[in-house]
Amino acid sequence: MKHKPASAPGRDQEALRNCSPEDAGLDPALYAAAITYLFDRRVPEEQRQEWYWDLGEPEFPATPIEWTRIQTVLFANAGRDLQGFDNEQVGMGLNYLMSNDISDVPFAAIDPAVPLGDAMRMMGAMPALWQRCIGPRLASLLAPIGSSAGGSLGHVCHMWFDVWPTFWHVRHVPAWKDALWAVLRQMLEVPCRAVQVAALHGIGHHGDQLDRRQDIDRALGTFMRSVEERDEELRNYAAAARTGRVL
Repeated sequence: MKHKPASAPGRDQEALRNCSPEDAGLDPALYAAAITYLFDRRVPEEQRQEWYWDLGEPEFPATPIEWTRIQTVLFANAGRDLQGFDNEQVGMGLNYLMSNDISDVPFAAIDPAVPLGDAMRMMGAMPALWQRCIGPRLASLLAPIGSSAGGSLGHVCHMWFDVWPTFWHVRHVPAWKDALWAVLRQMLEVPCRAVQVAALHGIGHHGDQLDRRQDIDRALGTFMRSVEERDEELRNYAAAARTGRVL
C-alpha cells in the first residue's frame, strides 16, 4: 500500500508540542512524580551502575495509558521540563523509556488498552524531544558516527530507533508507519548532526517497513545535497541509510 507524503506540521501539531498534563488527560502530580523518578538520579561514578539496574528499585506506579500520556507531555515539553538535569541524567531517563532491556515502558503505547489516538498523540509530540531537548544539548557534538561520544544522551540519540521495540511490533499498521516517518523526516531538519545521524539510523533500520520508498529517496536526496562538502562521512551514511545499510 502506498501512502501520501506526510504533511508539514500545522497549528494542531504545534499546539500538541506545548501540551500540558491536563491537555493529555493526565494528573499533573503523576507527571511531576514521573519526571522525578526518571531524571532526578545520581550519575554513577567509577564502576557503579545506573539506577535502573538496582534490583531493589521500585517500579513507577503507572498504567500503560498513563505511561503513554506521560511520554506525550514529556516529549512535548522536554526542552523546558528537563532544564534542571544534566545530559547524563537526561540520557539515563530517556534510556528507561527507550529500551525494553530496562523497562516495559516501550510497550505501553502498543498495549491493547491504549487507544490508537493516544499512541499517535505521543508520536506527534516526539519530534519536539529532538528539536527542543536532544538537539540543543548535542548541537556541539561532532564525533565519528557510531562512536561512544556524548555519554548516555549520545547513546540514546544514536540508538533510539535501533533499540526501541515499539514500532517493530506495529510495523504493519499504516498509522504507525505514517507517524514514524513524520518523526524521522522532521529529525532530518534539526540543525544538529547527531540528531540527523539518528534519523538516518532509523531510516536505515525501518525504511523497508515504512512502505514509502519514493518519499525516502526524495528526502535523503535533498538532505545529501544540503550536507557540507567537507562532511563526506555524513553523506556516505545517508547513502547507506537509503539502502538499509547502517550499523
